[in-house]
Amino acid sequence: MKTKVILLSLAVLVFASCSKDKINENINKTGDVAGQVVGEFASGVGSGVEKAITPKITLSDALQKQNISLGKSIIGNDSSGKVDNVLSQYFIFNTDYKGVFTAKVFNNKGLEMGRSKATVKAKKDDAFYIDFVFDKRTDIDNDSRITIE
Repeated sequence: MKTKVILLSLAVLVFASCSKDKINENINKTGDVAGQVVGEFASGVGSGVEKAITPKITLSDALQKQNISLGKSIIGNDSSGKVDNVLSQYFIFNTDYKGVFTAKVFNNKGLEMGRSKATVKAKKDDAFYIDFVFDKRTDIDNDSRITIE
């Protein structure tokens, strides 16, 4: 609503200060400014949604010693779409690795509330996402903590 009021106010000011031959030019400028405002607003909303769920995610010391590191984390829904119970974690492998990763989710009181495993086979310099799908009752929140062992 505020965006509409700002845009309308800009348009009124432009028209009030213009001669007839410059109206089209100013309409284009106003449209450009309006487009920028809407674009910035949409960008802010998008990044706000992406940052909405950002639990603390840690990689075990044992995996870190094997030259594995974490990249971007995405929390999403399973096929039912009802809860945030899927962790898509980007891994970077600086050495060959073959084994099983176990992701554990803890609530804000430190109680475990979900566990998921993934079998991994990677070569040195590989990097890719691994999805950990937890039970549908595991709802990952901002104050959740996730460990990957």
